[in-house]
Amino acid sequence: MTKYLSTLLVAALLTGCSATYHLNKAVKKDPSILKPTTITVWDTIITPPVYLVDTVAVLDNGDSAVIENDTVKIVITKYQDKMIVKTLIKEVPYAVSVQAECPPQLVQPESKTGKVKDYLLLFLAAALAVMMFLYRFK
Repeated sequence: MTKYLSTLLVAALLTGCSATYHLNKAVKKDPSILKPTTITVWDTIITPPVYLVDTVAVLDNGDSAVIENDTVKIVITKYQDKMIVKTLIKEVPYAVSVQAECPPQLVQPESKTGKVKDYLLLFLAAALAVMMFLYRFK
């Protein structure tokens, strides 16, 4: 009989509330903990510059010209019997946003019970040290 009672006692002590029970209880207290949070991250993508050089044969010797705007710079140079065209495509930044869902963050305020436990543990350790000290001198 004692074997069955001890087995029942051990089984009762080893089983407890499941995590689902505690989660349901927490959701009843604050339903917002199950709502996922969405974070928007802004990033900038910059295209690398592209540099092209092309030559065209021209008979007359002359000067050079520069054509430039916010994205392209073109330099045309006449050199002997050639016309050299240099094109520089400037980098262009693009703003991109990415949204990512994150699991809910539970922020628990610091409770006073943690501090009380620390002070109680410190007091018990000091009391034990004093008792051991007095016991040695008896």
